[in-house]
Amino acid sequence: MGLEQFEVINSAELARRLAIKESWVVETSKRSRTNDPIPCIRLGKHRRYLWNSPELLAWRDRRAGRATASGTTTKRTVGHNT
Repeated sequence: MGLEQFEVINSAELARRLAIKESWVVETSKRSRTNDPIPCIRLGKHRRYLWNSPELLAWRDRRAGRATASGTTTKRTVGHNT
């Protein structure tokens, strides 16, 4: 799976799509602030997010409490734009 299959978005757009505050997205993306940071890529000092990437979808499922006992995630539906 190449990067061309994912949409690169900024923290404001991720916050909008998840209906949360941008400041929460920024803070939760920092590895020093949480044990389970939002997966992101760094472009200089800027963080960008790969919308629909397996890492971001798995993070969202974990945060939503949809992880199974084996650590895998269940079907993604909420907030998933395809």
